Amino acid sequence: MKWGTVAEWLVAVGTLVLAAVAVFQDTIRAWFYRPKFDVSAKTAPPDCVAVPLATPNGVVVANTIYLRIWVENTGTATARNVEVYAAELRRRRADQGWERVQAFPPMNLKWANLVGGIYFPSISPGMGKHCDVAHIVDPPRRAAVGEENPRLGIAVDATSLAFDLMVAPNHKGHIVGPGEYELDILVAAENATPVRCTVQIALRGQWYPDEERMLRDGVGISVTGGTP
Repeated sequence: MKWGTVAEWLVAVGTLVLAAVAVFQDTIRAWFYRPKFDVSAKTAPPDCVAVPLATPNGVVVANTIYLRIWVENTGTATARNVEVYAAELRRRRADQGWERVQAFPPMNLKWANLVGGIYFPSISPGMGKHCDVAHIVDPPRRAAVGEENPRLGIAVDATSLAFDLMVAPNHKGHIVGPGEYELDILVAAENATPVRCTVQIALRGQWYPDEERMLRDGVGISVTGGTP
C-alpha cells in the first residue's frame, strides 16, 4: 500500500470521527459532565427552623417548626428543572414492623421559599437548595390554620405533622399524629439520574415553644440512601 493511500485513509477516518463528535457532542459531554444529587437532613437550623405563620399585614397566626431536606448538586454540570417526589409514607407499628399510611397521597413536595411550581429551575455544581418536607403547628393553633384532622383523634395539646405537598388534599391525608415515619422520596432533574432515599421522622407528641428544645426533644429527622 502506498503512503499516499494510507494518508488518504487516515484523513477519511479523521473526518468521520470529527463529524461523529460534532453530531454527538452533547451526548459525549453528558458522559463526563452531569449533575448528581446528595440529599441530607439534620434536626437543627438551617435544615429545621422555627417559622411564625403570619397574615399579609404581619399578624402572627401560629408558631411552626419546618422540617427540610438539603438537596445538593455534587456533580459537574448544572441540574435543570429539579423536583422532589414523595412516593410512599410508612408508620412504625407497635411490633416494630412498618405499614403503609393508606391515606397519604403520593405527590411532589414544595421547595422552600419558592412560590408555586413543582420544579426548581436550576442548581449549579457545588450549590444546594432546601426542600420543605413537613411542618408542625403549635397544637392550640391547628384549627386556625386549617390543619385539624378529626379522624386522627389527636389530643388538643399533642402535636401533629403536616407534609408539605404541592396541594393539600381535602381529606387531610397529609396530616399524621405522633409516631415514627418513613417517607420514600425521589429527587430528579431533566438531565440527572433520579436519586431514591428515605426520610425518617420521629414525632414525640409534645410541643416546646423553644426552638432548640423542640428540635431536640419534640421531633427528629434524618435521611438514608441520599446519594446516587
